[in-house]
Amino acid sequence: MLDRLRALGRRGMVLVALGAGAVVIVVAAAAFKPATRVIAANETLCFGCHFSQDFDTRIENAASKRHPESPEAGQTARCVDCHVPNTLAGSVFVYTHYLGQTDLFGNLRRMQAKTEGPYLSPAEKKAYAVRDALQAADSGTCRTCHIESEIKPKRPRGRNAHAQALRNKQTCIECHFNLVHTEVELRPVAAK
Repeated sequence: MLDRLRALGRRGMVLVALGAGAVVIVVAAAAFKPATRVIAANETLCFGCHFSQDFDTRIENAASKRHPESPEAGQTARCVDCHVPNTLAGSVFVYTHYLGQTDLFGNLRRMQAKTEGPYLSPAEKKAYAVRDALQAADSGTCRTCHIESEIKPKRPRGRNAHAQALRNKQTCIECHFNLVHTEVELRPVAAK
């Protein structure tokens, strides 16, 4: 084997190394997203920075409640299902989110926030940021599990609201904004 590589010469060895490197990159890229969603973006790591008493639905009297479970799915949504888009960019976001440590340090800066403009509680800041992101992404993480055209609400009011949302091309978060976490009212609209 070694003699064959020597026969290929320096150029051949470079080509073999590049080929092996390409295989490693392709395999790593294919495993990156699923591994991130299962290993790196799990509840235990989330609650390392995000206060578990606010978000961990397994704790009695937690501020959050479980995402309404659908009988067809048979499982409850995890943090990653709603908060991280199921894309390569979403997986990269998980690691940049860890590096930013927003909640860990954000919770230490609550007093500073009170002196800078109109005060927003940490819950309001988080809710507005997540709602803005969902609005911009057309509620993409919601649509991973829910297919809007197939949703059949039981009550006439819900059926009418969904029909209107389909006609007006509204996104999920416009109506479904207080499903799981601490209730936060919609952001006040500034007067023009």
